Amino acid sequence: MTATHAPNAVFCTIVPPHVLDKLSRSEDSGVSGPARRTLEQDALQRTRRRLTTVIGATAVTGAAASDQPRRTVHDAKHQDTLPGRKVRAEGAKPSKDASVNRAYDALGATFETYLKAYGRHSIDDAGLPLVASVHYLQGYNNAFWNGQQMVFGDGDGEIFLDFTLPLDVIGHELTHGVTQYSANLDYFGQSGALNESVSDVFGSLIKQFTLGQSTEQADWLIGAGLLAPGVDGHALRSMKEPGTAYDDPRLGKDPQPGTMDGYVTTSRDNGGVHINSGIPNHAFYLLAAELGGNAWEQAGQIWYDTLTGGSLSPHAQFADFAAATAAAAKARYGEGEQHQAVLSSWSQVGVAPAAVPAAEVPRQQPGQPQEA
Repeated sequence: MTATHAPNAVFCTIVPPHVLDKLSRSEDSGVSGPARRTLEQDALQRTRRRLTTVIGATAVTGAAASDQPRRTVHDAKHQDTLPGRKVRAEGAKPSKDASVNRAYDALGATFETYLKAYGRHSIDDAGLPLVASVHYLQGYNNAFWNGQQMVFGDGDGEIFLDFTLPLDVIGHELTHGVTQYSANLDYFGQSGALNESVSDVFGSLIKQFTLGQSTEQADWLIGAGLLAPGVDGHALRSMKEPGTAYDDPRLGKDPQPGTMDGYVTTSRDNGGVHINSGIPNHAFYLLAAELGGNAWEQAGQIWYDTLTGGSLSPHAQFADFAAATAAAAKARYGEGEQHQAVLSSWSQVGVAPAAVPAAEVPRQQPGQPQEA
């Protein structure tokens, strides 16, 4: 049995610091001002998260695991006090505020995808209530998971639009919670890049599941629809073609590599977690493309088994994750097409699986709860 590790002090945002750094140096105060304020607020939230972990977090009341979500959306009213005023509870009629409704619907879509595709009951697999706050601060250019809830900014209108617009952004951030309650990957270096990549993978799968898109139909973009008109870009990241999501004078050029040949060694952004996540992202896309059909089924199931199967160390590196996915594929599907496709996808991005005992990943049957 794998040892249980205390949850890491992770504060996870959808917009990478290197993007906000670039924007903060713009000569246009309408661009630089919001970016600087967002960076300052993110630093404050990161510190709060660390202090919460040391002092002890306020308990989040769980619920009996059921097939129905328990959602609550709050309005922060452009302040930084969370969660803010409750404006929509589970089962309540839609609000006149589109941001509230989008957040509510996306919480539900995330819950439904995890339940129907993987048999998971909410973020913690034990019925955890889903809480979100919209309209956080003025012109806040980010969305984040703070260990207990989702928070959305409205964007500055110049570079970013309302952060409740892309469903995959919400799925991405809530998946940080799933990781927190399962593999608990460290948020630094390669383990941090895996943490980010897992959120991109399931953020994309949640969008695909909700829209009924096949692997071929999906755009494989993270944050499509988030960039404001006039920005030269499609999204924040591309899983299909890392490094091509944007190329704009104000944003800079998307720096994500798609293979280990472009791996970036840096001390910034917790060791480049938002940049190097492009490598495992691309490996997952290659796997899904090779297997075809609906990506949340075989490819997504392998990644879910790996994340929740109990074999990953919080310090897992790319090679460890590759080995674990190969073992998970073998455990569930045998040594056939799926297993070979996993090995091929990692080989194409330049990652060789580490040698691990096959018994570390228990065999799982569809519909059965994950074992630790």
